[in-house]
Formats: sequence, structure tokens, C-alpha cells
Amino acid sequence: MERRGVAEVQLAFTRLDWAFREQREADQGIDAQVELDGLTSPTGRYIAVQIKCGPTLFKRGTRHGWRFNGKPRHLTYWLANLMPVVLVIVDPKTRVGYWVQITADAVHETDRGWSIEVPSANVLDASSHATLRDIALAAPSANPDPVAEVLPLLSPSTVAGLSALRLVDPEGARRLARMLSGSRDDPRAVVEPLIRASRGWVHATAARLATVGAYANDHGHRDLAMEAFTRAAERDPDNQLRLRAVAAIMAITVGDRSRAAGLLRPVEAPQQPGTNLLMDVAVCALDADESGREDLLEEFLRDRPDGELDAEPTCLLFLAERAAGRGDLAQALALYERVCDRQPTSTGGRLGRARTLMERTLRGATALPFGDQQEVTALAMSVRDDVRQWAGPSETMHRLLVQERMLVGAFEEVVELATPTAFGGQATDREAGDPVVAIAGAQASIALDDRIRAVRFGDAMRDTPAEPLIRALAADPRQPATATVAMWRTALDNANTAFAARICLNQLASRGALDATDLDQVQALANLDDGDRVVFTARNAAGSGDLDGAVTLLRSAWSPAAGEILIEILREAGRYDEALAVCDEIWAAYGALKTLQEKVNILAIRGDLDAADECAKDLLATGELAAEQRRALHRRLIERRATRNDWAGLEACCRAALKDEPTNHDHAWALIIAQLNQNRWDAAWTSYRHLRPDVTDPGAVPAWVDLHLRFDNTPQARGVATTLASRFPHDPDTLARLERLNNPAP
Repeated sequence: MERRGVAEVQLAFTRLDWAFREQREADQGIDAQVELDGLTSPTGRYIAVQIKCGPTLFKRGTRHGWRFNGKPRHLTYWLANLMPVVLVIVDPKTRVGYWVQITADAVHETDRGWSIEVPSANVLDASSHATLRDIALAAPSANPDPVAEVLPLLSPSTVAGLSALRLVDPEGARRLARMLSGSRDDPRAVVEPLIRASRGWVHATAARLATVGAYANDHGHRDLAMEAFTRAAERDPDNQLRLRAVAAIMAITVGDRSRAAGLLRPVEAPQQPGTNLLMDVAVCALDADESGREDLLEEFLRDRPDGELDAEPTCLLFLAERAAGRGDLAQALALYERVCDRQPTSTGGRLGRARTLMERTLRGATALPFGDQQEVTALAMSVRDDVRQWAGPSETMHRLLVQERMLVGAFEEVVELATPTAFGGQATDREAGDPVVAIAGAQASIALDDRIRAVRFGDAMRDTPAEPLIRALAADPRQPATATVAMWRTALDNANTAFAARICLNQLASRGALDATDLDQVQALANLDDGDRVVFTARNAAGSGDLDGAVTLLRSAWSPAAGEILIEILREAGRYDEALAVCDEIWAAYGALKTLQEKVNILAIRGDLDAADECAKDLLATGELAAEQRRALHRRLIERRATRNDWAGLEACCRAALKDEPTNHDHAWALIIAQLNQNRWDAAWTSYRHLRPDVTDPGAVPAWVDLHLRFDNTPQARGVATTLASRFPHDPDTLARLERLNNPAP
């Protein structure tokens, strides 16, 4: 009976192409080991099998099968086994086997032993193959899967390439996974030899090269990616058109039209349009570039079904980048959204959408600036964090995040984002070495009146084109104007990014030192359009003393940027009423939050403090300010109420401030002091007990002492007073107040 059972089980597994290896020596309840696909493609994944055969096994029926009673010693051994253990019971009459996996959850233990239900649905034949395969694959290997182990260290497109490669070339996938994951610090040093060596590859060459190309492209080495995809096309006749088209699209993107033209030349007979979408798009895009007619591509795409485009995220991404490049932001956003819908993990799709949203905000072309800025921040952070996991080039995402925070005036955040992690910041060394990040960090430091920190950002960029600009930002404001202009002119000569060039132009223009040739010199670098030229020219006119000419120029090219410059020069000229009118106009037309902030400042400068306070409340009510800007406005309102002894108003302001920052000790003490000044002692004591603010400023000591004298002059309180005295050892008034707890007045 035992041999009949073994024979039937062996036959059943053989029909599934599993290798059946009987254990003929005495064993603790394991009759055989079966290897998944062992007769065709050995996998090294096993299941241990215990076989029982006989009619008595089928006498203890259950609702869904049969109950098998086992011995405790077998169960302990089976549950501890490194291989999954499957029990098979064979009906000798029907010669059919039924199986169940032995797991702790499936076993029912009793005082005398244990039992398990063998489902009648688990027939040992082809119907169970998928389930048994999953059981074998789910068991942990003695050594981790080398490919799966490194996938979290690689970019999504590289992961996709390796996953496809391992199906046809497991050895190639394993070797590539090991090499690519080990080249995180210097991808180029590994990719270049791989491409050179590819001539000698004989198996699955195209798949390997395409994976290498995806890896190189993700790490910013587009020249190597083009070479890899070109060589992949040579080895894969079936996918040659598509692979060459991918390489050509990369060439078009970087402006290498001759390389693109060579890649798009038919290898054999000319292909009919419609054979390959990527190839058709690349050919049409090259024709559009050469003829200057972007409508050629639009006409071509008009007749292509959406489903065909959506199936090619590479094509969508290419079209989105072209739309963004020509300023069609609505089309670019729509295409980037389709990329993200098709591939939610797409770095290019998410980053492209963030950059386009930022551009729309800067142009004043958005109905909800704050909403766009929030999405930019969320997208940039998510992409940056994803890319950091596989040590990819995260500088672009981090730069975008820094610029967005700078745009909303979150200067403390900008400084933290621009500072390397080794010095307490959030930037990796590569991110901190980005000139735009370093310059923004210096700008934010100056805005926070921290010139020393700005100098440190300059030191970090020593001997780079960004250093002269940061030195100019951090220069002593008391030095002669000619020296400052000379520094900014040197900075402009060294500028190598649009961001740097625009800062230099603005600084020179504000001093009336912009030459007529300066705008022409950096036209391409700074990506200047006609509106930009008008703004810089107007700023220069105002800096030279021609205020009316500047106003006329700015009005002729109206935009959020022109409005902000106009507000600035009118404020500097003391023409406050006009500046306030422009603030209202820009806010109404574009929703630019910065104009409301300017309005608060101008009202305060003019001496209309009540109006400034009301405007500050309106600004806070938008809920769109950066945290530090909200904190500054709350502090302003609190100080104003305290100066006017408006204790009820101060209490209301403090409660509003504490909603934003429940743990802010200064706001808490201001609330308590406001209540004490209204002779509301019980309310003040309740606030103190609930908020428990620390005493870090001697100004809070009188309130703290008065509350404890009245409600809690205990030994513990006097112990705290001793600690507070050690904080302010050189303040005799504070020390005298604290001593009152030891000598309370009668």
C-alpha cells in the first residue's frame, strides 16, 4: 500500500514536470522531495512530501474533505523544516491524491495529538500546479535572490528591465544586477566598460543593453544611454525600430540632430508610417525642428488614438517636454499627467509636472498659486526621496524644492534644505554642491540677516562659478557702491545658470548699472523673453533715477513679475499710495501672495499700523503662508497689541497663534500675561497648567512668580525657581523676583 502511494504521487508530480526524488533511508516523516520544474528548468525550489495511502484515511470525512490525525513528533519536525511540507493522502481505489500544506495555522491541536483537514478540492494534478508553485517559491532561499535583493537600490526603469531580462536570461540579470547596484557612487565608470564589452555578448544582448541604457539615462548619462539603445537595436531585429527611436528621441532632446538623423535612417527598406509610433514621432519631431514648424507634429498626433499614445509613456514624456519647452504649459501638464497615470512611479513624469507647475506660478498663469506651489513641493519631495533610495541624481528635484520654498519666503527652510546633512541640514553632498541650491541658501541667509552663514555658503562653493555671486550677496553693505557694482559684474561674467544670471541682472539693474549689452550677453543663458527685458530695463531706469520712465515701461508689459518690481521701486521712492494700489491690483488679478505681504510692510512703513494689522489678519486667513512667515505675522500682531495695552486683543491674537504653533512658549506666555493684565487669575493659572510653557526669557519670570505665589508656592516650585535663577545669573531684577517665593509678602 505504501509503495502504491509513492508511485501515484511520483506520477502526478512527473506530469507537472516536477522532479520527484524519493528518500529511501529512514526519515522523520518525509518520503520525498520534489523540485519545481525540475524536469525542464531546474529552479532549486523544493517541497517536502509526506505520503499516506489507504482506504482508512478517507473514513473520517469533514464538510470539505477528510481529517488526518498525526503524531506530535512529526508535527514539530515538519513545522521546523526549511522546506514547505505537504501531506498527500492517496485513495487506492481511484488512484487520486489529495494534499494540504502543513502550517501552524492549519493544524488543530488536541490533548492527545493534532489533526489537519485535507480538502477534497486540493487534487494533486494540473489544477493545483499554480498553488504548489507559489508554495515552493514562497519558501526563503538559503541565500537571498541576488536580483531581488538589489532591486530596491535601482531606479524603476532599471528594475523593469532586469525583471524582464531575468525571464529570458537569469544569469545575465544576476550579473547586471550585481554590477549596476555596486556602481551607485560612479555609474559612468561601470556603464562605459559594459557597453564596450557588449560586442562579445551572445545571449539576450538586446535586453541587457536596454537595461544598461535605462540605468545610464536614469543617472543622467544620456550619451551612454543613446549608445546602449543603439547597440541594442543592432542585436534585436524584431524591436530594432523602437530601440533606435528611443535613442533618436534622446538625441533630439539634447539637440544632437545629426545623431538623431543617422538613427532614424531606415536600416533596410523604408518603413511605412504607422509601423512604430516612437519612430514616427521621432521622424516628425526632427522634421519639425529642421523646418521650424511645430504644427507638423501636432497634425501628425491629431489622428493618433489616445490609447496608442498612452501605451508609450516614453513618447508622452518626450511630447510633454517639447510642449513645456515651447511654453505650452497647459499641454505639457496634460501630457505629464497622462505619463503619471500610466506609470505612477515615473520620475520624469512627476518631476516634469512639478517644474511646469512652478513655471505656471512664476508666469502668473494659474488660478490657484498656492495650490500649485503645494503640489510642486509634494511632487519634488516624493521624487527626491525615491531617487535618493537608488542614489540617483537628486539635485534637480532638490533644487526645485529649494526654489519653491524661496518663492514663498520660507527662508529658514531654504537654509536648512541647502545645508549638508553633516552640518545639520537636509541636503546630500551632491545636492549641497548644486550652485542654485548654494546661491538660494546664501540669499535666504541674507534675508534672515545672517551674513556669516551666507559667507559659509560662498566658502563651500570656492573656485566655482557660483562663488563670485555669493561673495557679492554677502558683501559688506557699507562698502563703496563702485566696489559692489564691480562684484556683481564679476558675478555676471561667471554666471553659468539662468538662476544666477537673473540674480546678477536684477542686482545691477537695481543700482542703475546695467549696460545695454548685458541683456544680449546672457539672452540665451537666462532664457530672457521680451517681458523679462522690459522688467530689467525698467528696474535699471529706476535705479538710474528715471522713476516715471520705469513705471511706464512696467505698465507696458504687465505681469506678476512686473507688478512686484513696480511695487518695490514705488516703495523705495516713498510713493506709498501708488505702491499700495499696485498691491491691490496684482492681488486681485493674479492672487500673488507676495503682494499682500508687501502691503503689510508698506502700511507699517507709512505708519498706518491699524490697517497693517488688518491686512496681516487677511494674509493669515488665506492659510497659504510658509510657517515662518505666519510666525512672524503672529509675532507682529502680538507685539502691537502689547504695545497698545490691548489685553483682550492680545489674548485673541495669542489664541490664533497657538492654533498654528501649540508648543510655542512665547505665544503661551503672551496669552497668560494678557489674562493676568485683565485680572483673570484663574484663567491664567488654567492656561499655565494646560500649556506648561518653559521660562526661557526673563520677561516671563514675573508672571511665573506671581502665579506660583498665588496658587502653588510649594517646595517643588521653589526648586524650579532655583533652576531658573541659574539661567539668569546676571539679571538682578529677575533674581529678586524669584527670591520672593522663599520670602513671600504677608
